[in-house]
Amino acid sequence: MKKVVDWEIKFNSFIDKNKNKAFKWGTWDCCKFSNSVIKEITGVDLIPKTLKWNDEDSAMKAIKTYNKTLLKSIEKACKAKGVNEIEKTFVSKGDLIVYKEETELVGISDGFNVLTPTDDGIGVKNNVNVLKVWHIDG
Repeated sequence: MKKVVDWEIKFNSFIDKNKNKAFKWGTWDCCKFSNSVIKEITGVDLIPKTLKWNDEDSAMKAIKTYNKTLLKSIEKACKAKGVNEIEKTFVSKGDLIVYKEETELVGISDGFNVLTPTDDGIGVKNNVNVLKVWHIDG
């Protein structure tokens, strides 16, 4: 998996186009949002097509079935697509981040913050407890 040549333009345009899209399990939750950004900048899905959910319960079941926790599931999906983990201190725009608030969540770095869907559109999180980061070459 590699970023396309004009990935930063695609990234910026995608975020701008979807900035007001509200959180919805199974279509625009933290996993689907992150996968959509990655697909926009690489042309490839990170989430296996066999994983599907439509509410919080089915999302938790899908995660548990795939690899027990969100962090372990992201690790497995990244390994399958050749996306390498990097040190947290080297996070940059377009990187995939698993962080912890009340639970494990996933988002995309804008170079400074973590972007993730909220009820009010794409939210900007800073000073989060970053657990792991993956970088897509390009």
